[in-house]
Amino acid sequence: MTQGSLKTIIITARDITVIDMADIEKQLNEGMKAMDEGDFKKAYSKFKKLAEEFPNSPEAWFYKAETGNMASGMFGAKVPEEEIMASYKKAIELDPENSEYYASYGAFCVSIGKYDEAEGAYNEAAEIDESNSSRFFSEFASDYYSNVLARYGEIMDDPKARAPYAKKALLYMLKALDMEPEEAKNLLQ
Repeated sequence: MTQGSLKTIIITARDITVIDMADIEKQLNEGMKAMDEGDFKKAYSKFKKLAEEFPNSPEAWFYKAETGNMASGMFGAKVPEEEIMASYKKAIELDPENSEYYASYGAFCVSIGKYDEAEGAYNEAAEIDESNSSRFFSEFASDYYSNVLARYGEIMDDPKARAPYAKKALLYMLKALDMEPEEAKNLLQ
């Protein structure tokens, strides 16, 4: 080991791996710089390579997912939804106590219409980080409802068709406010 270099040793049943943490940090910073410059294709390539080289780095998987989503959404570098989901899930598997990973995964799931998966991810984030639970609940409520309306615009004209989606969003807004439906009803009268 070189002097001043932080290294981590990972021992598995099959081998011993020495990881230079400075190298991971350097590559993460390069990817972050590309993100800051708005070059999501380049950032995605950096994080994809990093996840391959350092498969036990939750940050590499998380940023691979984030930039894959951004690159696909904005710049036509189509990264399959399944690959993005798998990257989020791998980051969560490696760092299951990171509520932001769950929330970001939830936001991605909302964007692709996987509402039950999104709801579960946001609930998990709120359970892990109770101090931010109102943010997670309100984010799910507003993103979910907005996405449903954008996806199924015709329901806006039919209150009965809109009702189940509005009800779910409203219940999550009430959770964000730590309020029971009856209390909200009394306040609105």
